[in-house]
Amino acid sequence: MAERPNHGPWCQRTKTVASQDEAKAREVVAASHSASRQGLLAWRRTLSMSHVVSCCRVRHGVSEHMHQPPSSRPAVPLNRRQFLALMGLAAAAPREAEALQLADAGRLITENRENGVRFLSAQGEFIGARGAYYAPTVPFAQLPKHLIDALVASEDRRFYEHWGLDPRAMARAIWSTLTGRTQGGSTLTQQTIKEIYLKEHSPIVRKLLEEPVLAPILELNLSKEDILFVYLNRVFFGGNAYGIEAAARVYFNKYARSLSVLESAMLVGLLPAPNRYNPHRNLPVSRDRGFRVIEQMVEAGYLSRRAANRARQQAIALAPSRSAWGGVYPRGTQIGWLARWAEIEANANAPVSAREGTRTITTTLDIRVQQAADRHLQQALRQHGRTGQIEEGAVVVMRYDGAVLGLVGGRDYRQKEWDNATQARRQPGSIAKLFVYLAALQRGAAPDSLVSDAALTLGGRPVRNFDDRYLDEISLAAALEKSSNTAAVRLALRNTDKIAGLLRAFRIGDDMEGEAGDLALGTYEARLVDLTAAFASVANHGRMVVPYAVQRVQDATGAETLSRLLPEPSDIRQTIGSQEADAMRQMLAGVVQRGTGRAADPGFWAAGKTGTTTASRDAWFIGFTERYVAGVWLGNGDNRPMLGVSGGGLPAQIWRAVMTDITRGA
Repeated sequence: MAERPNHGPWCQRTKTVASQDEAKAREVVAASHSASRQGLLAWRRTLSMSHVVSCCRVRHGVSEHMHQPPSSRPAVPLNRRQFLALMGLAAAAPREAEALQLADAGRLITENRENGVRFLSAQGEFIGARGAYYAPTVPFAQLPKHLIDALVASEDRRFYEHWGLDPRAMARAIWSTLTGRTQGGSTLTQQTIKEIYLKEHSPIVRKLLEEPVLAPILELNLSKEDILFVYLNRVFFGGNAYGIEAAARVYFNKYARSLSVLESAMLVGLLPAPNRYNPHRNLPVSRDRGFRVIEQMVEAGYLSRRAANRARQQAIALAPSRSAWGGVYPRGTQIGWLARWAEIEANANAPVSAREGTRTITTTLDIRVQQAADRHLQQALRQHGRTGQIEEGAVVVMRYDGAVLGLVGGRDYRQKEWDNATQARRQPGSIAKLFVYLAALQRGAAPDSLVSDAALTLGGRPVRNFDDRYLDEISLAAALEKSSNTAAVRLALRNTDKIAGLLRAFRIGDDMEGEAGDLALGTYEARLVDLTAAFASVANHGRMVVPYAVQRVQDATGAETLSRLLPEPSDIRQTIGSQEADAMRQMLAGVVQRGTGRAADPGFWAAGKTGTTTASRDAWFIGFTERYVAGVWLGNGDNRPMLGVSGGGLPAQIWRAVMTDITRGA
């Protein structure tokens, strides 16, 4: 390994002859900063010798200083003269200058950071992310030496010489900016300030006025080690990864302290153009860029030719592309609907302070269940969407306690984020008969109680059965199995208030005061997830079920800020009596065994109900087995009728396929 070059102190730098373009840029700088230069010189003359010596030791490349943990010394205080001089310089950016005067490396890493969320499955597997990803901060002592060397060689060769500004590189960059070209030239100190405070500022204002003022202030208050520490734990590496630890995990699935020379060079090579050099998009281009950084390390004296040749031969093992932070959620996979809903739930229940930085939300999602629900819904839409004129669909699968294991809100989340399971409100049709028959059972009826199925007129309009067949008196169980509309309306006429109360209790609606016909035939609107939870309550022997998607939330430090603490069985409110719920379970099982839901029969015990609205605008099947509760909806976003689709047909078939898959694979 070659020795680190011994750079002279910044006060003894030799002058170089600038090119014609550089000279023009220097004139621009001089015109803009004549007063600022005088203030800066006054500030430099008043620096204590101890601070100069300390800074020069770092700038000279003394090894025992370069790879120790970031200095914990407090910032050197400014006297009144120094402070006034710097405040005069800082007129262009007073807020930032004041903040840097009180700079602390740990605070700068987290200040003004974008927020992000990472999502885990119920089993702890990474399933997706949204926004910025910040992994835990890496102490300076754990940053590999070759990573630091690669960064300095590639981004700021004179980092250990300057006091925050590199006039030669700065002149080139400013001239390029003024002439409309792109040219690097900012020091690592300037880049650190830009990352924290100046991202949204005009490039010309930033480079001419703000960075030249703020960079020396940061250098005064932080050591070179601290600046590198802040920069590497803060800068953007593409793929929504911010900081070296996040980048190491996203691209190589390892800790930053374990990065090889080539991996370090490739990550440093990302900095000028993270998307262009992203190894998940183009590994050969990214590797070549890493080779260029290695060559720069040789040129700067940080790496011998022999060591560089060895580094080029190092193997590269990329993390699976699905783990890349930016490409998974919200527009990468079908977990987007559940992830979005989980984030809403977390925001509603966790304190606002817990949303800072990168949170981790452990969801209730079971990947196996999610994949089965998505696969069978998409397959049905591909096979029958054209002939049935079906554009949309949704599937929800949950446990008896309301934990949502799978949620598919439509065809393709990448094309349409609207969630037909948790956002859309649709008419439930005959699914509403669940509440009609529960109300009758609560009033003392039994499954074998009789009700008339004869033709009926309500408000001058005939009530029609789906099959246009009418019987005399039949049992409640038989009426539910054939989904009799006339029987349901008769029951609703006797129990209107009771039905409205049940809808409020099941959180279907708070203002359900409709007519008997509306309540019996389901002409109000409801969400699939809420209706499925109501069936879960019946499956759960009448206990209240509230659907949920979050198990726990952890803040950026790993501390738990929200936990899904389920109540003890004795504390769970009974929505309906256990006797009525068990009678309803028996009647719904008859629907699958003998009634309109026969297409849903999976070959083992199951119960459920079909639902179809006028002109087949909505088609439903919701039911449960001994382990799972699931709901299926098909329809069109613009409420156009489907062609020949009813709840007892395609929705029941999808439900059966999903339940068979997840039950047999359990």
